Amino acid sequence: MYKVIIVDDETSVRERLLSLINKIKESFEVIGVYENGYDALENGIPLNPDLIITDIKMPYVNGIELIKRAKLELPFVQSIIISGFDSFDYAKQAISLGVIGYISKPITFEELSETMEKAKIEIDNKLLLNTNIKDLQTNNDEAMRLIRDSNLSKLVTLKNAPKVFKEKLIQDEINLDYENILLGVFDNDEESEKITFEDTELVSYYLENYLRDELKEANFKYIVFRNGSDYNIFLLSNDHFDIEDIEARFSRIIIKMKKATKISLSIGFSDIGGGIESDTSFRKLYRHACRVLEYRTIIGSNIVLFYDDVDKGQSSTGKIDDNEFKSISYEIVYGKIDNAKDKIHQILNNITLDSFKSTYFFILNNLLDCLLKSCVNLKMLFNDYMPNVELIQKMVSLKTIDSVMSFFDDVVDTIDRINKVSRQTGVDNSFLQIKNYIENNYKNSTLSLKDVANELGFSVSYISAILKKNDVSFTKYLTKVRMEKAKVLLANEYYKIIMVANEVGYEDPYYFSHCFKKYTGISPLEYRNNEKKESLD
Repeated sequence: MYKVIIVDDETSVRERLLSLINKIKESFEVIGVYENGYDALENGIPLNPDLIITDIKMPYVNGIELIKRAKLELPFVQSIIISGFDSFDYAKQAISLGVIGYISKPITFEELSETMEKAKIEIDNKLLLNTNIKDLQTNNDEAMRLIRDSNLSKLVTLKNAPKVFKEKLIQDEINLDYENILLGVFDNDEESEKITFEDTELVSYYLENYLRDELKEANFKYIVFRNGSDYNIFLLSNDHFDIEDIEARFSRIIIKMKKATKISLSIGFSDIGGGIESDTSFRKLYRHACRVLEYRTIIGSNIVLFYDDVDKGQSSTGKIDDNEFKSISYEIVYGKIDNAKDKIHQILNNITLDSFKSTYFFILNNLLDCLLKSCVNLKMLFNDYMPNVELIQKMVSLKTIDSVMSFFDDVVDTIDRINKVSRQTGVDNSFLQIKNYIENNYKNSTLSLKDVANELGFSVSYISAILKKNDVSFTKYLTKVRMEKAKVLLANEYYKIIMVANEVGYEDPYYFSHCFKKYTGISPLEYRNNEKKESLD
């Protein structure tokens, strides 16, 4: 069942559309009906519709602008335009937005049902809704794929690739000789134990198809490879990366993946490095991409995040390294504290055996070092919990295995609290920056999510995730700021309503009045009269 919203400023048209769609309701469900684009943006788009049916000429926000802004948040959404205007300019804009159909009023059942059937086919084609795993075959040479995956998986463990390894990459036709490289790490948002073999096969098939579809016209090359159970991707270019374009493409990919497979993925991108002949550490790029994914515990899942987003304001500290304790660090970093403790207890029980007598303290030191590398803010740990020297002294002074286990449990719990506080602080700081920018620029009538992203240096996806985490959308928060400022101005009779509208970012006073009434339940004039009456009382 596909979810539909209807947007038209004529009551009769909305009612007719609703009546006609109900006749083909086995495929479509109307989840919202709105009389203008503003209401649809504020209340309809958060419902995640599959299809928008909209008029073009509407007050406040027209149909073309509605579709443009909707696609920022829902890049997968389809649209049909209903219009009484036979305008080439409108039709041209509709085509550029990928509109399924352009229907002139009066609307007939035959034309609407035919266009909605086209919409259904288009949605199905984009989703590739075929879950028969036996049919999920690829045309790539599996042997070459395994060699490539093995080489690239090894590359991201190397701080500096030796010359002989670089030559091997060239022999295997892996070209990383580009000026700019981004490394992306895809990861399931579900716990790994919940992902079945069939799920993995579905992800494998759809991901490569969607990557091919979305990236075939991109201004960069890419290489996808399996790294254990995860998928990694190198983006390669001799020009500067268009981060906004990359974000939009990968947002569409993970949305399509969730629609087609019911599996939620996120992707974390590293900072930008140089090519294989530079001094770039591919291990560092990989660690940075993984670090970005840690922030899902704070801002949510099914998102695209960049290292630059989460690195602002964060201190640089030791991170996960590829060593024998990597799995414990992984569990702590991703908040799986009970798993980490179980693995630590297993190690501690093992090293009490006689065969470990000579290496007991060496292993303890490695274990402590492993825990410290999983802490995102060592300064806070050493200042607020215990200095590094005291940690070591206390550890070696313990005399029973129970006390050692208790010590490590306490360190793990402390690091987990610090990690959560540090990440939350970073996210809270970002939210504060976003709010401050909106509150300082609300007078700009064209203020958009892209404007905020460009000014603050964050990605649109990161800002949307931060706002969603705080139970607010960009449109709703901007409206709230404008309306609260309007209340203050309306209390002063010096400001005419048309002046108030202009002062809070509305060029159209009628649009302002509509928004104000939606927000407060009364018109600006009624609000002013009520305020005046209360002051006299």
